[in-house]
Amino acid sequence: MPWYNNPAITCKVLERIANRVSQTNLQDLNRTLDRAAELIWSKQEDYYMRKLGGEGGDSGQSTN
Repeated sequence: MPWYNNPAITCKVLERIANRVSQTNLQDLNRTLDRAAELIWSKQEDYYMRKLGGEGGDSGQSTN
């Protein structure tokens, strides 16, 4: 399983970003944390879509 699917590791990554509050302003920090969380979610979704697609399972996408 990749690192981005491990909650303990993803939490550490986000905490390291959050600990930079003294180095930047709050608005930039919030924007960076939002983007990091978005990227992690995207990586997780891509991983599971590939995994399901590779096993012949339903990818969760509708063909309507």
